[in-house]
Amino acid sequence: MSNHHPDPAADWHRLKPDTALALEGVLDLLKSSGAQDDAQNLLDAYLYAKRLLAESMQALVRSDLPAESETFRNLRAQLAARMTEEYGGRIPARYLTVPYGSRTHEELFSMLLGRFRQPVSAALLRVVTRDSVHTERRTRELRELGLDIVPSREGGSDVYTLRSLELDTSMIATIITNNLRDKKASEQEKKTVAAVLRE
Repeated sequence: MSNHHPDPAADWHRLKPDTALALEGVLDLLKSSGAQDDAQNLLDAYLYAKRLLAESMQALVRSDLPAESETFRNLRAQLAARMTEEYGGRIPARYLTVPYGSRTHEELFSMLLGRFRQPVSAALLRVVTRDSVHTERRTRELRELGLDIVPSREGGSDVYTLRSLELDTSMIATIITNNLRDKKASEQEKKTVAAVLRE
């Protein structure tokens, strides 16, 4: 599970005054600095303000998201049921689990669902995680679950669109294969499961 605050609205109100002061400090330094010696002070102020601003914007975005996404959880339950239906009794249950159920995955899904069938900028999605690398990876993982999330470019920016709530169950074999790796299956188990998946 990702680190998240139980009350993002309270976090937003708590962080907002300090963020405003930090930004004012950067602005004051920008207006007054001229000497090379001022560069480090400006850089320090910028980094402090940047961290506070990222935390504040994350809290603001999270305050508009549901505490839980019933749709996300239902889709994961559907996927789990389909995996058991297809492979239960033939593949050990520990390899039939549905991955990628962290709060970050749920929040990213909720943002995409809130703008269903509309492109959502990667930059906006990054606000909820405060990390561009993890945002791209977590979004890719949602697609690995069989969710119809299409990456594209619009106006020179990366965007993602949740086009449908129908799961692509052809991804199940890949999920099981990844589970074998993640759960450190023995070579014999890998061969046995691979044979079942080829049937």
